[in-house]
Amino acid sequence: MQLNRRDWEWVLTCFGTAVGAGILYLPIRAGLGGPWPLLILTALILPVTWLAHRGITRVVASCPQPTDIVGAVEHDLGRNVGFAVSVLYFLSIVTICVGYATGVTNIVQSFLTHQLGIEGFSRPLLTFVLLVGLTSVVLAGERIMVRITSLLTFPLIILLAGLSLYMIPQWNLSFFSAESHLDEVLRNLLLLFPVLVFAMNFSPVCSTLAASYRQQYPVAEAVARTDGIIKWTSLVLLVFVMFFVLSMVLATSPEVLQRAQANNVDILTTMSLVVHEPFLKYLIPVIAFLAIASSYFGHFVGTREGAVGIVTRLLTWRNPATAAQLNLPRINTWITVVMMAGLWVLAVYNPPVLKIIGALSAPIIAIYAYLLPVMLMKRVPRLLVYRSSLASFVFVMGLLGIAGDLVGSYL
Repeated sequence: MQLNRRDWEWVLTCFGTAVGAGILYLPIRAGLGGPWPLLILTALILPVTWLAHRGITRVVASCPQPTDIVGAVEHDLGRNVGFAVSVLYFLSIVTICVGYATGVTNIVQSFLTHQLGIEGFSRPLLTFVLLVGLTSVVLAGERIMVRITSLLTFPLIILLAGLSLYMIPQWNLSFFSAESHLDEVLRNLLLLFPVLVFAMNFSPVCSTLAASYRQQYPVAEAVARTDGIIKWTSLVLLVFVMFFVLSMVLATSPEVLQRAQANNVDILTTMSLVVHEPFLKYLIPVIAFLAIASSYFGHFVGTREGAVGIVTRLLTWRNPATAAQLNLPRINTWITVVMMAGLWVLAVYNPPVLKIIGALSAPIIAIYAYLLPVMLMKRVPRLLVYRSSLASFVFVMGLLGIAGDLVGSYL
């Protein structure tokens, strides 16, 4: 089906959802792993991303009643399974927020130390100021948050693409001639794939996309249009993400990438310390900050909404009719405070962002986006028509996304 203007707007929305912290940390893991894992996964990630995200939208868009992913699962398998999916969705987002809070603190701390010469700034205070500032945008209201996010997204994409092109003269093609042993290739494949799953993930917006189209179109057209949107989003993401990764890897050295991993900072913050052009030393950290900040807004809202939904359902489990009696503003306030406190503590502790992505975020994303749709299409009668011969391939790749970091770390 040929996409119309609204469809292409959704392609950009899905694309903007995926561009965030993942793309900034992926070059570090990819560069340290050598050429073969990067080339192999570049060939595999397009069909994996397309089929997995298409599975989510098909589950929702084909539901007889317009609803989201939780409502669709409840419709087919009951309230208990729907609640389990809502918990899984919440976990897939909250771990990302931890990585964002840690990453943005490290970006600003590095900028203060190396670019502005301000040393010894209190990390707890800096983290608190940053989280309050970013969360204030969310609390200012949906309209203001969406406007700010929209203003950031397109310049950010242009800046990242421009930086990728700008680095071409500095490429060192010796990366492709590095020697690789089979055991090292296997180990680095396992370590790289979960980070790549994270960087190519736009599953948080798939449920909203499918629900929106199901409200406007009958099932067949809603499924066809969302299929096209997912296909083009996956293709554009592949070109954009992998070109950025390749450009950053070829423009740096293994020593620089190892330093980035040791300092728990993203590729742009690391590059700002080694480039010679004065304007890039200041521009590159700003790009990194905007990339994580723009993604933080949407993921914080999704995490809070997921937590509110879980708490509300628990409080009304025995009698759903009492939901109207709950004080939702108070619940929202308390959950926001708890989230802020938890993110502050974890960001001050400074856990390794690559480990958060590989061992926590990517496995939960794989369960939600890779395994869940495949299992639903085998069990739910109305979804049998969407079963694919490639379902086993998606399922296996989902298992790889779950266990990759753990297995690779011990090989």
